[in-house]
Amino acid sequence: MRAMTALVKREYREHRIAFVIAPAVLLTIVTVAVVFAILFGFGDVDVPAAEIPLGAQVYRVATGGAFALWSAYLLIGLFFYYADSFSADRRNNALLFWKSMPQSDLKILTSKALSGLTIFLAIIACFALLTSVLIYVVLLIASTQAPIVAAPGLIEALWSLVQMGVVGAIFLALTVLWYAPGLAWVAGLSTLFRRWSIPLAILIPGTAILLEYLNSLRATGAGRPIADFLGWRFETFMNEEDAVLTIFGQADRAPFALLSQMLGNINWLHMAIGWVFTAAIVYLASEYRRRRIEA
Repeated sequence: MRAMTALVKREYREHRIAFVIAPAVLLTIVTVAVVFAILFGFGDVDVPAAEIPLGAQVYRVATGGAFALWSAYLLIGLFFYYADSFSADRRNNALLFWKSMPQSDLKILTSKALSGLTIFLAIIACFALLTSVLIYVVLLIASTQAPIVAAPGLIEALWSLVQMGVVGAIFLALTVLWYAPGLAWVAGLSTLFRRWSIPLAILIPGTAILLEYLNSLRATGAGRPIADFLGWRFETFMNEEDAVLTIFGQADRAPFALLSQMLGNINWLHMAIGWVFTAAIVYLASEYRRRRIEA
């Protein structure tokens, strides 16, 4: 257990720029830009009061939007993380150091897989919560500049933050677990082809889809099962428009309605199959590394 903790901590230290420093800089720039625009440009915008939704509902929508945007950042960050981390220690000989302790290839790769599913996920969830707090501060500032903007009360906003924070954290976790096979795919390719895994992760399925398309043009009625499956598999289980309608339609019960809607949209069988695929990729990658280095 101590060895696994040390391995996970090593992953955090080596990749904190992508998952801590870069998000912090990005959030700071966006916050400063938005506040600057409100203080110096909000008065120039003439928007009828009837067109602006007010109160806790709009804050819940903004909070949900913050988690959705950070989930996109998390997936992109994890894609490049797994494309690099599964072969990074072979470039700097760190693998030989950990094996000399000794640590198995399976434990090393498992620590990398778990880092993305735990510590990096938790860090981005914290940034999403911080973004939600800043959104409330921005609403307060905007309400001082334009009376038509009404920020929710502190207690109401805090309760909305807690509820949407729980729902958002679950959404982030389920999103990563749903897309885990795609992340495992690029990680497995990284073990074989190192940095070439990034273009190959797109080129290989893209070539298969292209061949299906050409075959469908040649043979009337020919299907495209690979394209259809990948198109369905990489769709999210939460529709943004439905989420917004749920928040405005359910009022105070919106977070619970969102959670129920989210859990009901997931195909749990394919979720479980994806986990098995991910575990198999990690195991096969560890076996390849072990046999290749010891050969």
